[in-house]
Amino acid sequence: MAMPGADLLCIAVGLLVYACAVRDVRLVRRLRREGFRAEGVVVANIVSRRDDGGTQTPVVRFHDHQGYMVEFTTAIQGVGLGLATGRRVDVRYLPGESHKARVWMRRQLVGPAAGMTLIGSIFFGFGLVIAFI
Repeated sequence: MAMPGADLLCIAVGLLVYACAVRDVRLVRRLRREGFRAEGVVVANIVSRRDDGGTQTPVVRFHDHQGYMVEFTTAIQGVGLGLATGRRVDVRYLPGESHKARVWMRRQLVGPAAGMTLIGSIFFGFGLVIAFI
């Protein structure tokens, strides 16, 4: 027997994750239209300490148009992303918002929104299944 309101909770979480995916897509579109280009360097790969080997999160450093050095972690993480320490990558960032920078690679741009859409679909689907059982 399902908990009362579990269906609404799953549907709400699914819709919230969909909204985050839409927000991410809008950010990428803004970066494409208004973003400044820069060349960054992967300066480190932070490895999370887990029993399954952990995931790697690349840290990228670049200089913005005002000459400030900015470091950020990529939006998508995991093993095998091809961002080895020392690699040079294209970076795009918004004027005045260099902390919202993204590595300009297809998997770094599409991956976060695709992942959120998948997770949102799973929650939304479970909510509908619970509601109609």
